[in-house]
Amino acid sequence: MTDRSLRDNLLAFGLSEKETDAYLAILRAGDATTGEISEVAGVSQGYVYEIAGELAAHGLITVDETTSPTLLRARPPEEALGDFAERLDQLGEDIDRLYRRSEPTEPSVEIVHSRTTVRKRIVRAIDRARHDVVLTVPASEFTHLQEPLSEARRRGVTVYLQLVAPVGAVSPDVDWGRFGTVVKTWDATPPVTVVADEQTGVMGSHGILAGRHGAAYALSFAQQDIAGAFFGNAISNFWPMGEVRYVSDPDPLPATYDHLRTATINAALHRAAGRSLLADVTVRAVGETETTTYERVPVVGVRQHLVGDPTNEFPIENSLVFETPDGRIATGGEDGSVLPFYEGYAAVSVTLYDAADGQN
Repeated sequence: MTDRSLRDNLLAFGLSEKETDAYLAILRAGDATTGEISEVAGVSQGYVYEIAGELAAHGLITVDETTSPTLLRARPPEEALGDFAERLDQLGEDIDRLYRRSEPTEPSVEIVHSRTTVRKRIVRAIDRARHDVVLTVPASEFTHLQEPLSEARRRGVTVYLQLVAPVGAVSPDVDWGRFGTVVKTWDATPPVTVVADEQTGVMGSHGILAGRHGAAYALSFAQQDIAGAFFGNAISNFWPMGEVRYVSDPDPLPATYDHLRTATINAALHRAAGRSLLADVTVRAVGETETTTYERVPVVGVRQHLVGDPTNEFPIENSLVFETPDGRIATGGEDGSVLPFYEGYAAVSVTLYDAADGQN
């Protein structure tokens, strides 16, 4: 680096012209008296003390007032640069936080080559999840995701977490309930896939987050059709392969849902525990705008494969079947990328009850 480029960079970091002159003089000498700096910088000795205070605050020098005259010493490069690096990291985090808060228009698909950026995109997807998030990620990434996953669980988000090779990177003593609704492990290297609410997420090669990723890259997406395709691929091809490590207890009944997939897995867990279920359900026929509400109708079918024994007829099926006064009705969700073309009805709202509790 030339003296000119060094000077330009110091000015870019916020040093004034006189502060830069003074610091370069100290840096060349290793140490200098206030009088020497006064002469080099062309300022009064009183002003040198002010400059020295600023340079010390930047972490570039130390001021030794035990000597006479006062001696100004340049800090070792690793220390001075370390302070700048920490400040740059903090500046980057602050800018990123404000940038995300301002919600600028995002590209529907973004190609990402940086591992750090991929991690940020995954965390962003988790942070924005309202209903559920499905993750297939290397187990070595778990430490980076604990805080956002824990916060998502506190918000009531259903988390389907599958940790893949290297699975030995995770401690066996993890309190999985803090981080996932259903947790699986699979000692394989499938693509990284994260999908939140079938709206946003990340998909890329396993190497983008594990080992030396080289030319690996990922797609960050914010488009429902793309998200739905990756969601379907993940739960059809990757999710069934994992070994179950943890399954949370179902929500206490009665429980109300405006997201059918969450209602479905809770219904599956209650039925697995031997409970018969009733439901208040508001449905809308596909292609219609009017809704119909049924109260305390039996839940006679639960079709899914995200938790427990599979009961679905095709990979992405998640539906509840109700015995209504108008006959048996199968319902899918209305807020995903694929409308309930197979069931014929969308469930707008579902409240589940334990049939053994009567009208409670």
